[in-house]
Amino acid sequence: MIGKTLAHYEIGDRLGEGGSGVVYRGRDLRLERVVAIKVLADQLRDDELAWARLLREARLASHLNHPHIGAIYDLGEEDERAYIVMEYIEGLPLSDLIPEGGLPLEQVRRYGAQIADALAYAHERGVIHGDLKGSNILVTSEGHIKLLDFGLGRRIPRRGMPEVTSSRLPLAEAGATAGTLPYLAPEVLRGNATSLQSDAWALGVLLYQMATGELPFQGATAFELCVEIMVGTPPRLAQVAEPLQSILRRCLEKDPAARCAQVREVMTALASGVPVAEALAPPPTASVAVTPTTASAQPAKAATPRSRRKWFAAGGAAALVVLLAAVLAWHGVFSHNFPARSPESEVHKAFGTGNPEVKVWVNTRSRTYHCPGTTWYGNTQEGEYMTQKEAQDKGYRPAADRACL
Repeated sequence: MIGKTLAHYEIGDRLGEGGSGVVYRGRDLRLERVVAIKVLADQLRDDELAWARLLREARLASHLNHPHIGAIYDLGEEDERAYIVMEYIEGLPLSDLIPEGGLPLEQVRRYGAQIADALAYAHERGVIHGDLKGSNILVTSEGHIKLLDFGLGRRIPRRGMPEVTSSRLPLAEAGATAGTLPYLAPEVLRGNATSLQSDAWALGVLLYQMATGELPFQGATAFELCVEIMVGTPPRLAQVAEPLQSILRRCLEKDPAARCAQVREVMTALASGVPVAEALAPPPTASVAVTPTTASAQPAKAATPRSRRKWFAAGGAAALVVLLAAVLAWHGVFSHNFPARSPESEVHKAFGTGNPEVKVWVNTRSRTYHCPGTTWYGNTQEGEYMTQKEAQDKGYRPAADRACL
């Protein structure tokens, strides 16, 4: 495909490949801009129902306009090849940035809040991602998240599930379906359609992976992995610090009705740092219910004016907590996009001084700096070289959340 054209799009070098097709860097010859072009796999192109579903979902996703969602520009067919034109984003897949042992907690919170914000925005507009995983998320040099393939996640057909769950093959040989199997919720494995709750489960899997460096459920074969997802417990969950541990427990509930009702709640808890009990609504099972034992032991009492006043006061306090959480969430998420100039003492205190004389690359647009040998050292569109001490004195923050050695 390199060097060829589809409609008025020129195909450039190959960027990557997934279960649904190959992604190329391209150029829009009419608007003279760089784009990303996904040429869909032949098996999807030849499946009329699959193509119709992708077309419908792409139309839904094209209406999403959010700073943490990659935009879809066009979709069509040319020379019997189906393609999708998307926003071109300079960045690295999140899956490639997760080291052994996981990311620092603050970085997990920051990335997680942006991902949850994008998911919540889509959910509120009736769009389900369905294929949330690290390879579908790009991280820019400024540390901003871009969520890709909204509405384009391939659903596993019901007729294909028995083949996966009964397979004794290694995961690498179990076909394209196994590629996203570690992120699938239990109810999806049982054949139910993807939903808001299954997206919340996938978010929990991704947060656990970022925090620990490994997937919460593992198996040598597709069958073993399915069993672990259905009945297993993440082995390192108890080692994750709060409040992230409580968030993970809510996202990874086996019963979808017991998971967080809205992904927006997860975003609030991650971005604001408020206690999880205040940021997340209690699961349905935690609602007040009168059992036969309780009813026989303690008859219900009529509410008195004083008790009603207590309930009104408690409700007012809860409303204030929710309002405060929303304000903090707004500040936590959007202030990250445009960081304020940090005093020298705050930068030193948060990240350490490192080697003061090492030459760093300062991204003057994002007000962060990169260490020698890193991917974005000298490669951002706006920037300059200076010593680490000069960068810190001017309030720049290290992009990797730690000073250069």
